[in-house]
Amino acid sequence: MRYDLEMITQLCREIGLLAWRVDDQRVDVDLCQGAVLSFINDELEDDCRIGFLDTPWHVHGDLMFLDRLGYRLECDYLNLLTSMKEGRVLICEREVDGQVVDRWLAHSEYNDEFGDFEEGERIIVRRAGYSNQAG
Repeated sequence: MRYDLEMITQLCREIGLLAWRVDDQRVDVDLCQGAVLSFINDELEDDCRIGFLDTPWHVHGDLMFLDRLGYRLECDYLNLLTSMKEGRVLICEREVDGQVVDRWLAHSEYNDEFGDFEEGERIIVRRAGYSNQAG
């Protein structure tokens, strides 16, 4: 599977997200407050991934959200963007001592993300921010 990077850029423009082509294999989407989500097609393989810059979380292909009862919801990469606009897919940020150490995406209804917390840890859940530069 390969992401259609031009379609990602166009859809972001239509729904008010700021997106730009980094190169032939990558599009970055600014979700505000330091969260930049990258869509990457691997140059050598038929592989693709979505992840946040400077954090370890990423997925290959499409996303699957699970709840604590085992129910799941599959979301392709284009539906992911519209679900973020609608507030159904949220940005989660894990902070330790005031520093963001990880970011990931969670569905507002299908999630099992919030279990144990470490001392000094804080989880922030928020909607994506939007650019006023939609055209």
